[in-house]
Amino acid sequence: MSSAHAGLARRTILASDDVLALVELFDGEREAVLAQCDHTFDPDPDPRPTPLEVPRFWAGLVRLETGELLGTMSWRPVPHIATVSGIGWNQGFHLLPGVRGRGLSARGGVLLARHLFATTEVDRIQAMTDPENVPARRGLEGAGFRLEGLVRGVLRRGGVSRDLLLYSMLRSDLESADGEREVLARRDDVVLARARPSDRRAVVAASDGTVARDRDTRLPPGVPQTPSRGALLDARTGRLLGVVSWRAVGHGDTFGCTAWNIGAELVPDARGGAVETTAQRLLAEHLFATTGLDRVEAGVDADDVAGRRALENAGFRRDGVVRGARVRDGRRQDLVLYGLLRTDLADPNGVTPQAHP
Repeated sequence: MSSAHAGLARRTILASDDVLALVELFDGEREAVLAQCDHTFDPDPDPRPTPLEVPRFWAGLVRLETGELLGTMSWRPVPHIATVSGIGWNQGFHLLPGVRGRGLSARGGVLLARHLFATTEVDRIQAMTDPENVPARRGLEGAGFRLEGLVRGVLRRGGVSRDLLLYSMLRSDLESADGEREVLARRDDVVLARARPSDRRAVVAASDGTVARDRDTRLPPGVPQTPSRGALLDARTGRLLGVVSWRAVGHGDTFGCTAWNIGAELVPDARGGAVETTAQRLLAEHLFATTGLDRVEAGVDADDVAGRRALENAGFRRDGVVRGARVRDGRRQDLVLYGLLRTDLADPNGVTPQAHP
């Protein structure tokens, strides 16, 4: 038996995938890991006694191939309402400096979620992180956590009250990622299904970067939101062709002034043709059928002729040019805005599709 396997054999494994194992820690390991970690985003020490006792549980992250301890994960109960259904687990993680930036926090987050959902009745896991802690944000999003919003003044650091971002994963989110995809709509050779956390990473990895916007880790002002995502699949082979997203945007302060803004990221050989046209139309029809909003809009770079043609072929009408709306290659780029109204989908008899509850 190799030394790595011998080391793992002495451990209690809580959950594992093909790369990592979530394990019980040996005495002293937690303290050793924390002593080496970056404490930039830690809160100020506070010696005052808390008004309630909150237990905190710990586990280690170990590389299966070598048995090497890579970091720790922790979780504690957070009561939102005084019932089991009103309790969530709040998770945290600490990775050793030499292993950061390799996607391990995302893998660890999934492993811990599997363990907690399998061994407890709690249906919600949440995590909080500083808006400036970009690696932590990427790890949570990579694990499938959804950004819920900003919690104001929840932590003191450097003598100043700080806001934290709140992320969550529900038991049903993990079940959806593990099970068969939920099909939202289909037409011709394209299927629109619920996206999995890994779908967008796969599409980005396959991209040639020709339409990529400049990376910007800053959060926009206002309440942050995670866009909903769908996966585009080849109906015959199941191949991932791309991902679509949608988020609500306001043109006023009422429901009636709200629209869906949609976007599509496709692998290079599916971009700008029939697949992209079908995807835009399918998503718009799905949103009109399942929500009460009456407008779907999409923006495309002014020089993206194929993208503009795909929207026009999907029935979108050109609304105008939004000057300097995006940044690409370090320069402000104009955006062409397209819109599709519910009434644009009226059939030849004048019947407009209605939303279904």
